[in-house]
Amino acid sequence: MAKRILLAGLLGGLALFVWEFIAHEALPLGEAGFKALANEPVARAALKQISPEPGLYIFPAPDLTPGMTRSQQQQVMQVMMDKIRTGPVGILVIHPDGVTKTFVQQLATQFGGDVVAMLLAAALLARAAASRGFAGRLLFVTLLGLLPSLRVGIPYWNWYGFPAAYLAAQATVDVVGFFLGGLVLAWLVRPGAR
Repeated sequence: MAKRILLAGLLGGLALFVWEFIAHEALPLGEAGFKALANEPVARAALKQISPEPGLYIFPAPDLTPGMTRSQQQQVMQVMMDKIRTGPVGILVIHPDGVTKTFVQQLATQFGGDVVAMLLAAALLARAAASRGFAGRLLFVTLLGLLPSLRVGIPYWNWYGFPAAYLAAQATVDVVGFFLGGLVLAWLVRPGAR
């Protein structure tokens, strides 16, 4: 069974990877919810100046300092909440000096992640009591595709204001990808089979 799980993880990961490539290159799913900055050259110069180190930035950020009393912390949080109501509000991932990873390195990392996800799905499927029959096994793996949206997408939409179009597109990519990978897993991983 271990060999079947490894083969299923590899082939299922390949199916997921190919689907993600199609979803991002041939379909509009990879760009859903994104917008370009107005006057990008000015914005880029300003971002490079105000964020000299790579990182994940949030604004407005609370101006908390060590040693503050509970009352002071509450005042700082109230000031931040007032700024949130009036805007602008956002999060930025910034690499002021660019990104050095090549496209091939990024593809390899993505493929590795997809294979690991399908290996995990195959291992879970092999132990799932309710996964009898091809359709049951396929449904099991397909439903696993909801987990990224439920645990990552919805919190990003809820707390950080990610666009609903982005959330819907990512959920589509995940569920369809797990369905396609699930076709492979449901065919290869049959609990109880030798």
